[in-house]
Amino acid sequence: MIYESYGKITDDLYAIGHADLPAYLLFSEQPALFDAGMTYMGPRYVKDLKDRLGDENRLRFNFLTHSHFDHAGAAPYLKKKIKGLRIGAHRLAAETFAKPNAVELIRNLSRNAEALHASDRGHEDVTFYDPHVDILLEDGTEIDLGGGLLVRTIATPGHTRDAVSYYIPKLKALLAGEAVGGLNVRMNVHPSFLSSYTDYCASLEKLSALAPEILLLGHHHTLTGEDARDFLRKSLDQTKTFHARIQNYLDDSHGDQAAVVQRIYQEDYVKAKLIRQDERPYLINAAAKVKTVAEGK
Repeated sequence: MIYESYGKITDDLYAIGHADLPAYLLFSEQPALFDAGMTYMGPRYVKDLKDRLGDENRLRFNFLTHSHFDHAGAAPYLKKKIKGLRIGAHRLAAETFAKPNAVELIRNLSRNAEALHASDRGHEDVTFYDPHVDILLEDGTEIDLGGGLLVRTIATPGHTRDAVSYYIPKLKALLAGEAVGGLNVRMNVHPSFLSSYTDYCASLEKLSALAPEILLLGHHHTLTGEDARDFLRKSLDQTKTFHARIQNYLDDSHGDQAAVVQRIYQEDYVKAKLIRQDERPYLINAAAKVKTVAEGK
């Protein structure tokens, strides 16, 4: 089954916020939230946490899949609002958050959404700053949340160098962020290998081997049963197809990366309108993918 990521997924697992920017709440003796959307979503997450938990201060952990502005943007706000909240992320994500230029980029990318969704944040200050990661996660790190609910960290670089996924064995649930791509408006897989095509494919193969019953994507959708496993298989196939397409376009343009970005942008974003993403981050991501292929990463 494929459905929008909002509301109850299992008795232990809920999607909060909005399907465009879901954060996934795991009920346990020590409740945990996975990812933190864009900055403006902070107040919405706190409201939903209060509705689900009775008291938002029951939340103990916020585990981030990677350092992008649409997955970690609200982490500082949540940490400010929720007493004792601990942030978990990969060591490389913590290093990124500590860089002033990275913080400024996240703030810059967040401003347009903050302006468009001013009513969602009200008068709250949702400005991004270094959330100061409390728990440095590596491949294989396991955290016991009680009640038989264990969270296993899986290093899944390729979308970014700092990308991790989380697997909950008891639920056979995989929270993959964007390590596996997403579904476009035609419900076809849209790959997202921004830092390394080779690492991205290796990460997909590693996650496919888990054969999850539940797959929670970084944006829009949750998949269950055979649809979850089929998505992972299709993601690897579509990634290889998209890589070949970029390589062909690079050959046609004699290696002109900017020309290839514009060609893909016109075909997929302007004419076909396949992608649910603001134009600026879409173009940044498209340029990263083309560069990855051009440099043979």
